Amino acid sequence: MFRKAKLICIGLLFLSFKSLAQEKKYFGQTEIGILFGKSEEQWDGSRQRRFDVSFMTFHGAHITKSHVVGFSLGIDQYDEISVIPVALGWRGFLGKDDKPKLFGGLDIGGGSTILEKKIGDQWSKSWYEGGFLVSPSVGISFPSKKDKTALSFSFAYKRQQISHYWGTLIQQGSQVIKNDKLPPGYNSLTENNFLFRSFVFRAGLMF
Repeated sequence: MFRKAKLICIGLLFLSFKSLAQEKKYFGQTEIGILFGKSEEQWDGSRQRRFDVSFMTFHGAHITKSHVVGFSLGIDQYDEISVIPVALGWRGFLGKDDKPKLFGGLDIGGGSTILEKKIGDQWSKSWYEGGFLVSPSVGISFPSKKDKTALSFSFAYKRQQISHYWGTLIQQGSQVIKNDKLPPGYNSLTENNFLFRSFVFRAGLMF
């Protein structure tokens, strides 16, 4: 249900942006950066620092001169897990045209682990699923003198939930444990939830 709702929202936004682009209200932002945080807790209770790669592209439309709403897509690499964030977002600007501007942003949505392979054999299967994400941000943009693009630098906080599932499959002739909460064909299912909290430094272009 959540995935269907996201697809419907994105589809409606695409249709809206197509008409708004004709009125030159389209806004785009593309940035690449580094995720700074700590790894999941180790067996001895310690956590290691991690430095991961983050790519983000935002597509929106001006609802006023200083405010933009739209959606963002990207890819974040958490340790060995690749996540594609999909979120609805807002950008707000403070400053004069043709001058450096301060801006703030907020992205709320979810993450997809479609790039992660489902591992399994005749006995068991395991896979990752992305969850809720939220990411507030602040930054500064420097307009180009030659065209309408601007160089941007931003600092963000990102909170991303990820789940790992491991399930044993029902074997022929084995005793089946009836449980309506289990997916068809599974005799048991274990869920481990991870929460990645990261500070993000990015640089890119606005257009």
